[in-house]
Amino acid sequence: MRIRKNERGAAAVEFALVFPLVIMLLLTVIEFSRLWNMQATLSDAAGMSARYVAIHLDDPAVADPVGNATDEVEAIPWLGDWSEVDMIITPDCGDGGSGVVTSDLSVLPGSLSGWFSDTLGDPIELKARGVSPCGG
Repeated sequence: MRIRKNERGAAAVEFALVFPLVIMLLLTVIEFSRLWNMQATLSDAAGMSARYVAIHLDDPAVADPVGNATDEVEAIPWLGDWSEVDMIITPDCGDGGSGVVTSDLSVLPGSLSGWFSDTLGDPIELKARGVSPCGG
């Protein structure tokens, strides 16, 4: 295949035009995957903490079930820092043990590249709620 003299450099110009779009697409996939992973971990942690408190709330061998549930959650590996997660675990069990334990977790994970959250506007907030009936 012969290249005409007036088409020399066309590939370089096309590359220069397309390359920033490919990089933006790649960064978007990485950011979205990271946030998806963090949300899944947060949802699992909310459910686990609510279940732990629901099972151990009336257990005399466990002095602080909410504190232990928080420690259990912080032992889960994830892409963020557990100290930045707001954890609110609310046991609402009546005298007969009927009711639920609710665990609400939220975090502002930020953005790796910065432009992802800037493009979406508001800071990205991930929230999860776990609910378990009292007594397990």
